[in-house]
Amino acid sequence: MNVRELECFLAVVDHGSITRAASALYLAQPSLSQIIRRLEGDLGVELFRRVGRGLVLAPAGEALVGAARQVVRDMHQARQIAESYRGLERGRVDLAISASLTSSFLAAWVGHFRRRHPGLTVRLTQHDGDTDEIVALIRTGEAELAYTVAPVTRHGIECTRIGAGEVVLALPPGWRNEFPDPAPVALLDGLPMIVDRGFGRAYLDSIRDTSAVEPAVVVDVSEPAGLVPFIIAGAGAALLPMRQALDARRRGASLRMIDPLASRAIYAITPSAPMSMPASKFLELSKENLERWERAVTMRTDRGMTLLEAAIDADSVIETAYQRLEETPYYPSDLTVSPRSGTDL
Repeated sequence: MNVRELECFLAVVDHGSITRAASALYLAQPSLSQIIRRLEGDLGVELFRRVGRGLVLAPAGEALVGAARQVVRDMHQARQIAESYRGLERGRVDLAISASLTSSFLAAWVGHFRRRHPGLTVRLTQHDGDTDEIVALIRTGEAELAYTVAPVTRHGIECTRIGAGEVVLALPPGWRNEFPDPAPVALLDGLPMIVDRGFGRAYLDSIRDTSAVEPAVVVDVSEPAGLVPFIIAGAGAALLPMRQALDARRRGASLRMIDPLASRAIYAITPSAPMSMPASKFLELSKENLERWERAVTMRTDRGMTLLEAAIDADSVIETAYQRLEETPYYPSDLTVSPRSGTDL
């Protein structure tokens, strides 16, 4: 048994068939079949069973998956440590991220990461925030790093709070222009609202319990990424994380902070064992971007801007930098240089 055989085994697990795995590995199908038979012969057990035209894991195969992923990752890490002296040139980051964070942060983080480390690739799994699901993704090796909006406490799992984001009321174009900024939470009473089934629903439940406020839920969507088109189309208002709210504003929505201020934490979930170099770098970058955004906003509020004005101004700097595809400096410390430059979170 060798690492290449384990990589082939995992490819069949991930792709569900010899044909698809062979294509992904750029191998002939008979060659991959022979490698799997040789591995089964070396181990003396059956790893797969054929069901119809596909393959399913035999009990021994299921037991092998986690250990195989760890062996392959350890080998990749050993190579990456050696290669780190020349820079991060090759490798892959296996990420899992909550659906409620995907549209707000992930694309920007991955774009920033890929520009810094063009030799690295990113493999993404989206999770719904369920603790058991997150733990399973980490323990089986399907993800080496996960992001979520709720803490995770399990043996062998590390959970680190890396930042927080404000929650903003996004109103369709032309709606409720009389709303002040910040808008008292009482103004949400009876307001037609679009909610997602994660954070949005949970926050509305909390203000109903604490403030006796009852918004009118008119659209219920499964994924937070689907909220903005409904807002722009005038279906209703929504509570969005700041980064997603600013995207909605660029498309015509108007924004208000909520009084009292609402925010949500962001957590990074990792195995207790040392991470690979690419995953460590990605985690470092995500923390760095969150901290820089917070500093940029704080600097502006210290100059007398409201929180919303500060976020809008910082965001406009970021957008200018994106349009110019500037790479260095990535994120100037004050986000106020002229011509404007910077990067997203």
